[in-house]
Amino acid sequence: MSASAVSKKQCVTCNKGGGVLTCDGCQQSFCGKHVIEHRQELAGQLDNIMQEHDLLQQEFHQPSSKKDSLLKKIDKWEKDSIEKIQIAAETARKALEEMLQQVKEEFATKFPIIVETLRASREADDFSEHDLDRWRKQLKELTAEMKSSSIASFVADKNEPIFLRKLQKSGSTPQPPATTTNSTCPSSASTASSTASRKPRLQAGFAQILGPILIEDDGLCAKHTGLTSDYAYVRGRLLYSGGSHTIRFKLEKFKKQYQISSVGWFGYNQTYEHGSCVSDCKKHGYNSNKMEINDILRLTFDCDRRVIQLFHERLKLTHTLKVNIDETPYPWQLLVVLFHSGDCVKVLNDS
Repeated sequence: MSASAVSKKQCVTCNKGGGVLTCDGCQQSFCGKHVIEHRQELAGQLDNIMQEHDLLQQEFHQPSSKKDSLLKKIDKWEKDSIEKIQIAAETARKALEEMLQQVKEEFATKFPIIVETLRASREADDFSEHDLDRWRKQLKELTAEMKSSSIASFVADKNEPIFLRKLQKSGSTPQPPATTTNSTCPSSASTASSTASRKPRLQAGFAQILGPILIEDDGLCAKHTGLTSDYAYVRGRLLYSGGSHTIRFKLEKFKKQYQISSVGWFGYNQTYEHGSCVSDCKKHGYNSNKMEINDILRLTFDCDRRVIQLFHERLKLTHTLKVNIDETPYPWQLLVVLFHSGDCVKVLNDS
């Protein structure tokens, strides 16, 4: 018969087997002395955890740097948006004053001529029924011209919206904005699928007019609506201060001589450079007599190279003018002049 010795657990610290206790947490055995040290060690770890908690709580109640950063971004967006609106409003006010003054000057030259003719004929008693009919017709045409010559229209520029912003919780999926029928910004229903992958491109078009011009087709088409041949002006709705920008447009209708123009090129072979008119075809190679109805032209504002170019797609001809920014500073803007009644030019935003 044999007997086996009963194995005793030993303290993991001193390797002694007397009075050994087992810790339920780490499942290790300790003698009476070292079990106290083990509990003291655990108590020290608890104190560290409590200290970290207190520090985290203090940090929570202190001002957040992330909040300050977001507030600065919100303040900057608000300031920038207000400045854009103020600049646009001031520009519109100045443009309106200029338009009103030009209209006054235009009609101020017509009234004295008619009055002087009528007075002279009355004093000389030299007029007949034919003269009366002719003067009535002139007055009727002048009245119609005054009524039809809308100075300008105040429209929303869909290419230069001020986007509203909102806070979105980090990590959440962006939700498309709700659409409203009275919104002045572009509808998100038609652009929600495209704006996620690309940035909307600003489109050229017409905005400000002076004289008998009708803007149609969402600002893309400008038509001379006067009863007689006279200069009428329409400006583009975009301003250019940097980079290279091309506007493609079509001469839908005009009468010879060619009187539809953009920036530096006019009818009668005229090229304008900082107020100086040149009609020499040999110098610039520009001949307006070759323009035909439905011709398509490309006008390029190259702000970086300080040049403007006019390319005729049918003739494959390019005309270039250098720009002195001291005399023609940024921003640049498209200007089209229509002369004959019915003249029409249309911007093509398909390239």
